[in-house]
Amino acid sequence: MKTVEQIKSAIENNELYLNYMPTMDVASNKCVGAEALIRWNHDGEIIAPDEFIPLIENTSLSGLLTYWIFDEVAKDMGEWLHKHEGIHIGINIPPEIFGRGGLEYAALKSGLMKLADKIILEITERGFPDQLGLEAISSARSRVKIAIDDFGAGDANLLELSKMEADIIKLDKFFIDQITSETDIPKIVKGLVAFAKAMDFEIIAEGVETKVQAKVIEQLGVEMAQGWHYSKPLTAKDFIAFHLNQ
Repeated sequence: MKTVEQIKSAIENNELYLNYMPTMDVASNKCVGAEALIRWNHDGEIIAPDEFIPLIENTSLSGLLTYWIFDEVAKDMGEWLHKHEGIHIGINIPPEIFGRGGLEYAALKSGLMKLADKIILEITERGFPDQLGLEAISSARSRVKIAIDDFGAGDANLLELSKMEADIIKLDKFFIDQITSETDIPKIVKGLVAFAKAMDFEIIAEGVETKVQAKVIEQLGVEMAQGWHYSKPLTAKDFIAFHLNQ
């Protein structure tokens, strides 16, 4: 079990790094962006974010880590993003960062505010903020896009989701894993996609791992996708090469 102090030390000692999971246009099979994924190299052991991020939720380290991620994305991608149109980078944001000025500070400090039109802030459905945070999100949407991450995995009903200030929904991997199964899941996915389109959300399917899954989501009208069928997570250098060489 990792501790908060170990995580703080990891931030200070540069044990954290980012990989980038390409986001693909389903119809053209072209790369249209990426999601920044944080990793922790702890004494040679690579630790996934779900093993340490929950420990720092609602602590000062949550804001510190958000600032670090913005800085790293700016270093990795800032100049490249400036030169390429039609490319976006998704950054996972803890809900508590909204509503207290932390988001604006992180963006300004890193220099990403200049590239706001190419940034997607991703917030989980479970963690969607309270009213104060929603007001901050509404303000942020004038500059960046907002995505509901892991859509369908939370407890929110469709009425609540229809009120969320967002531009994109990311279909949870749970649904994609079973999209070709002989269960009700394919029907549920079809309904979720129809709902998203009716609400003018863009759609990204997460965890697409097979050619068959890719074909099914295309038939359903899903616009974008991520997953090992297209690419594994890449270093910044490899992601840029992946995009340029397609």
